[in-house]
Amino acid sequence: AAGTTPLEADPVRAAIAEGEARLAGVGRVLIRKSGTAPLLRVMVEGEDDALVASVGADICAAVEAAA
Repeated sequence: AAGTTPLEADPVRAAIAEGEARLAGVGRVLIRKSGTAPLLRVMVEGEDDALVASVGADICAAVEAAA
């Protein structure tokens, strides 16, 4: 939507919430605006590399779709 940043978009919020739920107890998600460039940093940490990659890709896809 016009005037909406990707972080405010419902599909992005849903993807972040889903990612956090999938990582519950074994990882974390951190999304923040870059202080030096017009971009968002999507950081995902966890014990399962495949799960981390999947969560990160899903969140990034939602952000790109909302941009």
